[in-house]
Amino acid sequence: MKHTIDLIKNFFEKVNWKYDYKEYDETHVVFSSGVNMNNAIGSLRIFVVVRQDYYWVNVLFNSAVEEKYYNQVAEYLHRANYGMNNGNFEFDFEDGGVRYKTFVNFDGVQLSDDVVTDSILIPIFMFDKYGKNLLRLMLGEGNPKELIEEAEKEALEAVDAS
Repeated sequence: MKHTIDLIKNFFEKVNWKYDYKEYDETHVVFSSGVNMNNAIGSLRIFVVVRQDYYWVNVLFNSAVEEKYYNQVAEYLHRANYGMNNGNFEFDFEDGGVRYKTFVNFDGVQLSDDVVTDSILIPIFMFDKYGKNLLRLMLGEGNPKELIEEAEKEALEAVDAS
């Protein structure tokens, strides 16, 4: 577990992000940080919860969905999740919260910097890819299927352009 904690600390220090670190006991540690997306998405909150032989990363969207848009947002996030290999969006029907979660099991495995980096950056990249159209949907603009198709098309075009 110490190796994993050190890798996560190294990640935050390497990218020069401020973070808080709280050790609850020898098998439960939480890192918290945030990132400004420098666009309409605003800031995302990042939590890395480390347990004895696994950890998960939750990246939280700072805007809550109004109840009248719950069904459209749920459909949008399910469409975004379809076919994802590393992580998924989650939607809380109690408070309208949206987050992206990755999970890493390191039981019996020596983690690498690359695995830790991917587990923290992938949720941020997914909000970059899907977040703007999620905001549009939260404002009642468009329908889930068309907005997903648009987000995925734009992401492919960005890859082709690079």
